[in-house]
Amino acid sequence: MLTRLIAALLCLLATAATASDVLRLNTDILPPYQVREGEQLGGSSVNALDCIFRAMQQPYEIRVLPLQRAIHDVQQQRADGFFSATRISQIDSFARLSAPLALEKWYWYSNQPAAPGLQENRQRLRIGALRGSNQQVWLEQNGYNVVSQVGNHEQLLKLLQLERIDAFIADQRTLRMKMTQLPGNLRPDHQHFLKYSTLGVYFGKHFLERRQGFLDNFDHHIFGCLREQPKLNDAERLLIGTLYQNRFAGWASHPLLIERVREQNRQHRGMGLQRILELDQQWVLESSQPRRPLITSVLSNPASHWLVEQQQASDGLVTEIILTDRFGLNAAVSEITTDYWQGDEEKFSMSFFSENGEPVVGQLDYDESTRHFQVHISNRLRDPDTAEVIGVLIVGLGIEQAMQLASQPE
Repeated sequence: MLTRLIAALLCLLATAATASDVLRLNTDILPPYQVREGEQLGGSSVNALDCIFRAMQQPYEIRVLPLQRAIHDVQQQRADGFFSATRISQIDSFARLSAPLALEKWYWYSNQPAAPGLQENRQRLRIGALRGSNQQVWLEQNGYNVVSQVGNHEQLLKLLQLERIDAFIADQRTLRMKMTQLPGNLRPDHQHFLKYSTLGVYFGKHFLERRQGFLDNFDHHIFGCLREQPKLNDAERLLIGTLYQNRFAGWASHPLLIERVREQNRQHRGMGLQRILELDQQWVLESSQPRRPLITSVLSNPASHWLVEQQQASDGLVTEIILTDRFGLNAAVSEITTDYWQGDEEKFSMSFFSENGEPVVGQLDYDESTRHFQVHISNRLRDPDTAEVIGVLIVGLGIEQAMQLASQPE
């Protein structure tokens, strides 16, 4: 097993780094995130880390090890971290997971039309997994009967066709890349969405205790170093749009919300851009102050109370709700937003100026406070008396729960 040093140290500081300065990371080969490129280590996660550590002026080294040994080294404080990893509950006791370097879409693959993930089937089903993979760890944590552990996706596909296993889990993009290189008869008959899984770096708590503020600094640099941002495909956007129509579309015509927007539009009649920017700045400043007259005026109105009730009743599906007036200024919110003016953002403008009037499904957005990805769906409000567009209702949904609900058969 390859254990020798793969990545050279980054000596970006003016003086040579001492051994204690060097960040020691472990990883396993996991295309497309960690791949061998001749004698070098490459892949999207490796490239992102190189960018991040250059920005932080942090020397580092990477060793390639089997996943379980990579984890064990961090637990025994022989390494400072490992990647690319999804959240694993047993590891949270001795390490902390960074913000995501990648977002995977995990699907069940099988030759049966029914989704294999039902609770009562877990011990009966014969499940295959890549040896040492994040999927194997998740399956074992959740009580599935993993009967075959193999070294690559081709072997999983062959086991499935030979009926040696009933199903396996894989990241959709990774498996599709592999299947382009394989005979068509190996392709599974069915796929069923399981979950989104974020991949990041687990840093040992022993290391983070010595380096206060390191993880926040690391997370701050991540998104500027990712070459690809996670996106919804057309099929997923359609599923999310249908879920919204079935569950939330009626909110945009609720009398309480309509009247609240009418009232604020009357109050803001004739308001110019300079005043809008002043109010936006006031909101931002108030968010860190004990006295919050502008924020309180929005949070305390009945429409905001109603939005709070709807979010709380969603069992975590709804992450936030924003009701705006015709300028894009907050008229009601389910929780304090980063800013007061949404009018300069696509989640307002794409809906307010939409030609067809349909709800607009936005792009994936990472919420640093909850450490989850969400998607915003925007729906414009019309005055029932005049049919004039008077505002926008923006509903944030946790993408993992939304996709699980949207993918369920009716």
